[in-house]
Order: sequence, then structure tokens, then C-alpha cells
Amino acid sequence: MHATAFRYRPPVNPVAAATVEIGKVVVSVRLSFHGDLYACRRPPGVVERVEAEALDLLSKGLFVSGIDTPLATVTGTAGHRFVQETAVFQPTDRWVYRGTCGVGASRNGLTLTGMLGYRLEVRAGWARRAGECGPPATAAEWCEFFGAQLASIGGVVLRRASVLSPGTPP
Repeated sequence: MHATAFRYRPPVNPVAAATVEIGKVVVSVRLSFHGDLYACRRPPGVVERVEAEALDLLSKGLFVSGIDTPLATVTGTAGHRFVQETAVFQPTDRWVYRGTCGVGASRNGLTLTGMLGYRLEVRAGWARRAGECGPPATAAEWCEFFGAQLASIGGVVLRRASVLSPGTPP
């Protein structure tokens, strides 16, 4: 049986994202990957279509919890293994978590394998109804202003966010 095999590089843009408003706070979560995966499709298919299928498989069932802590947890139904390496506060409105993600997923004849780097960005800011509140200047202020709302969220389901090149089927 023939197959289409190639290196798959996820888009530079976020692969999955979500925005949640709770009380007077708006939280935005964005996940992006960097690196290459090995992709194999049996039976063979058009590479552009296989790339769309790969993006669907990579972004399937992504869930983020612990966004109020220095150790955010990322999971995915495709069986990705996320290992966080760093968490850095970027004034005035975001934490950026970085790490590695082991991928070994298959669906409908498509198999993705390899190791990617990931970047998880969690932004928090005041919603319009919060009025004229100043932005936090430090990580401690950010946690003081937004920590309770972030903790009450529990977790966020991310949805596929990347746009493929024009003409590529979703």
C-alpha cells in the first residue's frame, strides 16, 4: 500500500486559542508550536489536504488548566505529552509558558510523530465594564488583580485557530 510521507511544520500562528470573559476580566489563551513532525498518510493524499488533516489532529481536544499558577497544564485528546520548561511574566498583561510536546497521534490513516516546542500565552485584562482600571506593572500585581478570576475558570478548551494558505481545504 502506498503512502504520502513528508515533514509537517505547524503554522507559525497560534494553532489553537480561546477567549473567556469572567466578571470584569477578559482572558485570552493562545497555543502555538514550532518544529517539524513526520507525517504519513495511508492511503496517499494531496499534500495540502494532508496538511489540513494534520492541523486538525494536532489541535484536537486541547485543554489548558492551572492558568492561575506558574505551572499551567496542557493536555490533548490526541495523546500529546506536554512538558513545561519555563514560565515568564511579560508586563503588563501576559504569562508565557514554553516547553516541549511529544506527538504520537493517528486518525483516519494519518499518523503524526515527533517532538515540537510549544508556546502558551495567557493574557488577562480588564473588560469594558471594569471601567478605567490601570494595568498591572508586575507579576505580583497581575496575580492580585486577576488571580481569583483565573482560578475560578478551572480550565479552558482551545479551538483550532490557524488559517491555512488560501485555497487549502479546512
